[in-house]
Amino acid sequence: METEALRRIGLADNEIKIYIVLLRNGSLSAYEIGKKTGIYRAHIYDKLEKLMEKGLVTHVYKGAKKFFQATSPEKIKQYLEEKKRDIEYQEEQVNNLLPELLKIASAHDEDTRVEVFKGIEGIKYFLRDIVKTGKDVMITGVDDAKYDENLRLFISQYFRDLRNKKIKERIITLKKKDIFTFDKSFASTTTYKFLDAKQFNPTNTYIYASKVVLVVWGAPPTAIMIENTEIAETYKDHFEHLWKLASVKNE
Repeated sequence: METEALRRIGLADNEIKIYIVLLRNGSLSAYEIGKKTGIYRAHIYDKLEKLMEKGLVTHVYKGAKKFFQATSPEKIKQYLEEKKRDIEYQEEQVNNLLPELLKIASAHDEDTRVEVFKGIEGIKYFLRDIVKTGKDVMITGVDDAKYDENLRLFISQYFRDLRNKKIKERIITLKKKDIFTFDKSFASTTTYKFLDAKQFNPTNTYIYASKVVLVVWGAPPTAIMIENTEIAETYKDHFEHLWKLASVKNE
């Protein structure tokens, strides 16, 4: 069977082998998949996990034993649609970032340091840096639901550290019905204000000390840290302007 089309949409060779075997055979255990594909059992679970994330494989229990089965090939189109939406979202986020990145590029200041962190660990890194730096932080464009969903345990420790070090957070977020914000009992040093969509910059931005961090919740999440006193001061001035405009209540 010609499987190049499956490679082009992002499936690895072993993922393709497993998917085709499951389509042909119905429900199989990991052991049976290994026998039919020749893939080491230690690698099979990793590939099955990736296929399940793509919506191409599900699992069922028969008694105490787990069996895996391929979903309908129609799911491939759904997977492509999800990838397309994700790319469109990332493109939108990059477009939002471009003016700020161009401003940084035009500075050509030797005192400017830029670092890029990818994945959840990158998000954790700069949040730890906020605590380590010990300075109050200004935040705009944040979607707290993303942090609650992806970093629930870590974010609890982060808020505890802010409280212990008496670091205050001020957050400007979107004025919107049912928008998620952390409860005061959970984030005791955090204060929220709200802006209408037309006044709101959706780029998730953290400003503290001499640093500005831009966060893009793509796949994977990416944090861009810019360290430059002048740039940070410009962002702080803009934040203070927005803070005066923002309302205390989300109504």
